[in-house]
Amino acid sequence: MNDIEALLLLMMSIGAFIMPFISRKLYLPSSVGEILFGLVMGIFFKEAVLKTPIVKFLGEFGFILLMYLAGLEINFEKIKTTPRRDLALYFGMSLLVVIFSFGTANYLRQPPIYALVYLTTAIGLLFPVLKESGLSHGDTGQSLLIIGSIGEVVSLISLTLFILYFKFGFTFESLFHLGQIIAFIAIAAFLRRLFYLAAWWFPRLSRSFFAKGDDPFEGGMRGTFVNLFIFVALASLMDLEHIVGAFLGGMLFGLIFKRRESIQRKIGSFAYGFLIPIFFIEVGLRFDIKDFIGIEVLILATVITLLVFLIRVFASLTLYFSSLTIFEMALVPLATSFPLTLLVAIATFGLEMKIIDKSSASAILLSAILTALIYPAMFKILVKYQKKSPI
Repeated sequence: MNDIEALLLLMMSIGAFIMPFISRKLYLPSSVGEILFGLVMGIFFKEAVLKTPIVKFLGEFGFILLMYLAGLEINFEKIKTTPRRDLALYFGMSLLVVIFSFGTANYLRQPPIYALVYLTTAIGLLFPVLKESGLSHGDTGQSLLIIGSIGEVVSLISLTLFILYFKFGFTFESLFHLGQIIAFIAIAAFLRRLFYLAAWWFPRLSRSFFAKGDDPFEGGMRGTFVNLFIFVALASLMDLEHIVGAFLGGMLFGLIFKRRESIQRKIGSFAYGFLIPIFFIEVGLRFDIKDFIGIEVLILATVITLLVFLIRVFASLTLYFSSLTIFEMALVPLATSFPLTLLVAIATFGLEMKIIDKSSASAILLSAILTALIYPAMFKILVKYQKKSPI
C-alpha cells in the first residue's frame, strides 16, 4: 500500500465514522451523507482515486454485502403468511410501474433507456432507511421490503433484457445469454435444495452457523461468506451482474435457515461498520460536481426525480384493495423511489453504449442523488410524524 492509498483509506474511514452523526442532525439517511462526503472528497482526490484500485474493490465488496444482507433480511415466513391477494396486488403494482414508465418515455419521445430509469426499483438504500427508521423488523418494514424486492426483481429482469437487446439484438447470441440466465436460476434452485438437505441430514453443521460466541473459529461467518461467494462467482461465470448473485445468495440463506438473527448481527456489524459506508462514499467519488452544472442537466434531473415518484403514486393506487393501511400505502411510493445504485449502473451503461450523451448521463446521475436525498428524508419525516400522531 502506497502513501496515497493509506491517506484515502484514512479519509474514507473518518467519513464513515462521522457522517452518521452529521446526517442524523440533518435528518438524512447516513448513506446519503456518505455519498455527499464522497462528492466533497472527489474535489481534492479525483485523480488519486483513479489510480487507487483498492478503493474500487472495497466499494464493490460493500455493495455485494449490502445486496446480500438485503436478500437475507427478507422474511419468507412473512411472505408465506401474506394473503395471496396482497402478493398479486404487489406484482400488479410493479407491472403498472413498468407500463407507466414505458408510456411516459414514449409520450416524452425519450430513448427507451429512460423507461428503465423510471421503472427501476432497488432496495439497496431502502434497507438502511428502514433500519434507521426502526421499521426493518416490523410488519410495515417487511411489507415494504417485499414490495421493493418484487420491484427490484422486475427491474433486474428489465435491465438484463435491455442490455441483451442493445448488445446483441434479436440474435442467437442473445438467446444464448438468455439461456444462461435461466440456467443460473435453475442452478440456484438446485443449490437451495442441496443446502436444505445438508441442513436436514447434518443438523450439527447447520447449528454451527448460529453459535453464540462459543466458536473461536467463527464457522458461521466463514460459511456465510462461502455461501455469498458461491453465488457471486456463479453469476460472474455466467456473465450476470454479481449483485444478482449476492441478492439470491442472501435470499436462499434466509429461505433455508429461519433462525438467523445471530449471523445477521455478526455480518451486519462488520458490513455496516465499514464496508457499506465505504461503498456509498465511493459512489460519491465517481461523480464530478462540474458535470452537474448546466440548466439543461438540472431541469432534466428534476423532471426525472418527479416522474419516478409520480409513476409510483399512480401505480400504488391498486394497493387500496390490499390489507395495507393508509399510512403504509402512503409510504410505498416514497420507499420505492430512490433506486440509487441501479440508476448509477443504467447511466454508466447508457453512456458506454452511446445510447445517451454525457449531459443525459449526468442528469440521470444527478437524479439518483436527488431521489436519494429527497425521498428517504420525506419517508423518515412521515414515519416520525406517524409515531407522534398515529394514523
